[in-house]
Amino acid sequence: AGKAPRALRVTGPVLKLGHPSRDAVMPMTTRITSQHLQTGQYQGQTVRAVGKIVGIEPDCFKIQLAGEGPVATVLQVGGVGIFGTEAVNKEYYEVIGSLQQNNVITAMQCISLGDSFDMDLYAEMTSLTFQYPEMF
Repeated sequence: AGKAPRALRVTGPVLKLGHPSRDAVMPMTTRITSQHLQTGQYQGQTVRAVGKIVGIEPDCFKIQLAGEGPVATVLQVGGVGIFGTEAVNKEYYEVIGSLQQNNVITAMQCISLGDSFDMDLYAEMTSLTFQYPEMF
């Protein structure tokens, strides 16, 4: 007889996958770049943004999103104590949150992408999500 498969143990937060209207933990999100901050098109909506941390303040952090444009301010419940100054101009994060006026994102979730991320490729992929929405 063969060995029984070992169980997979998940130790971090789990995002359920499946039918979006029935099983999703997070609301559906639109991927945005810094150009979208300027239009105001997605204000008040839940968005998904990727960028590099360019500054940390006591109550927020600043992130340069993919593409050319303004810096976003990310407000996170509980403060920004999880980010050290060594993250500035080095680490990339995906932020899922509500886009507000003045380029402010009120974060629901921040996910570290490490210190090596191709922002140009991400910007191109994001543009494709708008060009071919049926594929994404």
